[in-house]
Amino acid sequence: MTEDVELSIRDAASGQVLLATETLRLPVEIGRFGADNVGRVNAGDGRVVHFGDGFGTLSRQHLTITAAADGGLVVTDLSSNGVAQIGQEGSAPVALGRGGTVRMATGAMRAFETVGLQVTICSPKAAQVDAIGQPLHLVYDSSSTGRLKALDLDGVSIALVASGGSEVLMRRRKGRARDAMAAAQAEGAQVLVMIGPDGAGGVEAICGLGDEVSHNRRTLEAGEQVPLDHLATLDIRGQLLRIMSAEEGKGLSCTNAACRQLNPYLPSENCRYCGQRLGDGTSYWVHS
Repeated sequence: MTEDVELSIRDAASGQVLLATETLRLPVEIGRFGADNVGRVNAGDGRVVHFGDGFGTLSRQHLTITAAADGGLVVTDLSSNGVAQIGQEGSAPVALGRGGTVRMATGAMRAFETVGLQVTICSPKAAQVDAIGQPLHLVYDSSSTGRLKALDLDGVSIALVASGGSEVLMRRRKGRARDAMAAAQAEGAQVLVMIGPDGAGGVEAICGLGDEVSHNRRTLEAGEQVPLDHLATLDIRGQLLRIMSAEEGKGLSCTNAACRQLNPYLPSENCRYCGQRLGDGTSYWVHS
């Protein structure tokens, strides 16, 4: 069952980001409180996130996001002024109606419009890597062929190594990422990031140098380890590496040059990271 939700809020008219993408524990409630009509998001773990004031048209309990019994999410309109789901480009928004709901499957992303706000909700995809040998791949742009290449991450770690000035080299090493990182550093290699099996059935990235590597737009610190799953994006000095599953096999890359993150394959939806429309994105295919 889904335990978290990814949520962002924008001003519908100007596109201004009021709340950058946050991962919040379910159930989540959006509403207002206080004399200043402060917009707030309450998370299931007690966390409260504010996104400005002066939102008098928001109901105190405006919108809720809860876990569905069979996985995914349920979005419920509790407002007085209405919530509408934004459809594909050119189609009119569809009002939920007070008490109305929208079901979202795991990995789905939907945008909603209400009282001048655009709320983007994404149901994170649950990790499906249960044992070493599951078909996760690292995908990268090959300068030698001008097309995408996929490297199997079954028992093999991939090192991105700094060589000289700004050159970055890719090196394969056998074994799990932690052991491969220790061996490479013992040899004097300047490893920017090591990507490979974590020894417990998953795939992870281990950052070697701080401020050189980002994971889904978040800069990593030296020594930091992050788990990787389908549609994760690593940026190493401008070189993009994607993690994709052969079982899923498709995603949309945001064309915003400041973003470029992978999203679930939902043409005409918005990027879960920056909000740009994905209709002109690039499709990436990976086959086992």
